Amino acid sequence: MERKLKDNFLTCMSRLQLSAGFTFVEILIVVMIMGIIATISLPALNESLEDTRLRGATDEVVTALEYAQLTAMTSGRETRVNIESSDERIDVRQYTTNADLFSGGDALAAADVENGTYELMPYPLKKGINYSVILTDENQFEGVDITISDFNVGSSVDFDAQGAPSKGGAATLALGSSQIVVTMDALTGKVSVSE
Repeated sequence: MERKLKDNFLTCMSRLQLSAGFTFVEILIVVMIMGIIATISLPALNESLEDTRLRGATDEVVTALEYAQLTAMTSGRETRVNIESSDERIDVRQYTTNADLFSGGDALAAADVENGTYELMPYPLKKGINYSVILTDENQFEGVDITISDFNVGSSVDFDAQGAPSKGGAATLALGSSQIVVTMDALTGKVSVSE
């Protein structure tokens, strides 16, 4: 009896081994179906990647404007944003005075107070890095262009200590046939995005 059970078990196992594999034709059909699916979905995937890059660059512009305004209000020091279309660059700077405010004297020289400079601020999300984003240097923004900007060097927007902007304007970002416009209100500094 034990011998018969062993023989039956071995017979069943050999039948399972023969039917467990795939034929070449079956594998070929599966590979062809996967190829067709990949061919159909590739354009949609590329479009999705382009949309993600464009929206990421747009978020970077919005963040720079809002961060500069908030920093000006919380620090009491002027901030400046440049969105340069020629260099595809976004810079955030803060005013630094040449005056020695802690010297203990009772008067400051007007020339020292008025002759300060705008220095790059630290980037809030990357320790030790200045807030200067060059879109062409970042893989995540590949192909995104700043086509039009009212905030180029020489016409940048400055935020005073109360967060009021020196002017309003817009920056247009484009990738392929898509574009997004970031607009800042001249009175409040409120930033809005439109496609």
